[in-house]
Amino acid sequence: MTTLDLDRLLSLLRDPNVESQEIATLAGVPREEAGRASRLLLGLSRAKPEEIATLPAPLAAALCRAALGAGRADVLAALAGHAGKEVAKEAKRSLHVLRSRGVAVPEPQRAPAPAPPAAEEPPLPAYASAIDGQGERAVWLPRNVPGKGVEVAQAVVSDVRGLVELQVGLLGRKEWRAFAKGLIERGAAMGVGEIDRGGAHSLVGAARALNDVSGQRVPEGADLWLAQLGRAAPLPDPAASFPPLPEEEERDAVAASGKLHDLPLFRGWLADEGYLREVAAKLDEVGVSPLYIDDRQRAEQMARVVADAVDAYFDDGRRRRHSSRLLAVAEHLQARGDVAHARSAAATARALLGGAPPHAVPFARLLVEKAFPLAATPAAGAGTPGSPGTPSLIVSPR
Repeated sequence: MTTLDLDRLLSLLRDPNVESQEIATLAGVPREEAGRASRLLLGLSRAKPEEIATLPAPLAAALCRAALGAGRADVLAALAGHAGKEVAKEAKRSLHVLRSRGVAVPEPQRAPAPAPPAAEEPPLPAYASAIDGQGERAVWLPRNVPGKGVEVAQAVVSDVRGLVELQVGLLGRKEWRAFAKGLIERGAAMGVGEIDRGGAHSLVGAARALNDVSGQRVPEGADLWLAQLGRAAPLPDPAASFPPLPEEEERDAVAASGKLHDLPLFRGWLADEGYLREVAAKLDEVGVSPLYIDDRQRAEQMARVVADAVDAYFDDGRRRRHSSRLLAVAEHLQARGDVAHARSAAATARALLGGAPPHAVPFARLLVEKAFPLAATPAAGAGTPGSPGTPSLIVSPR
């Protein structure tokens, strides 16, 4: 703008025979702005200073020169604080000219001091429940939305199906604080607790990747929401936090694994429902079969059905999944200071992944036995099935 002839520009703006496009080309501004400047110049005596101030800098400078001729000191005072250096310079020069002529002029308007940057709010904590026996857990990931409140994403993730549910809503800050407090108080039995935000993001991101394998429908809007969060870091291997114990301690930790089922986090852990239905059907057959002499033989056979079901349940896939779930709960227990149970859960995970017979792992046995407490233990006084001195369970053909 320094080489632009303001007097020529003013002349063109005043000439009704000049097209606004010619003015726009000369000043390097949009055609609409050139037309607006012409209209403001035509009614300069009534034009508001703030309207002129919003013009592109070359046009504002030209109208600044016109304001000098019209004696519009208020316009000049307003433009003296313009962000464009050339506009502000032209306005101040014109104010000086008016003063030299003895005209009383207002003090130039100073640009308001920039508002101090808002203090960056600390990131809000994320929360998650402990993983359950079916491999599912809930994750809550909030973020501050300036001027609006707190956006809260509530996700349900599965280590088999992937991202199962995602709900995103907006809460006021007071509402969020009450909500977070309620999560901790009401979610104690689910093991709800605060977790690292990056870890929460990774849990949801890893779950979403599973949808492409499992075929589980992706919740509506989930991909857009995840894209806004950015790339999630890969989940760390929880096994790295739990190196094997010395041999005797490892053996004792596995032997004590049945006590894990006494914890609220494990009370709902059972074998898959479909598998338990199959076992129940076999037990029903034993219950009505005429092949057993007495109740003792029938009870022994039921106990054998349950014992066989334990070993049959743990194929390679279930060994891996239950090992992973146990390690996830071990992390949760260790974070809350329950080191003994964390060590037992981790040792049990290693035993299952290492190929230990499931019937030799108390925790694994109880995943099936808990569903059939009466059938899992032979009747009092009965010998061990298959041991010497134990009568055959099945009546010999006559």
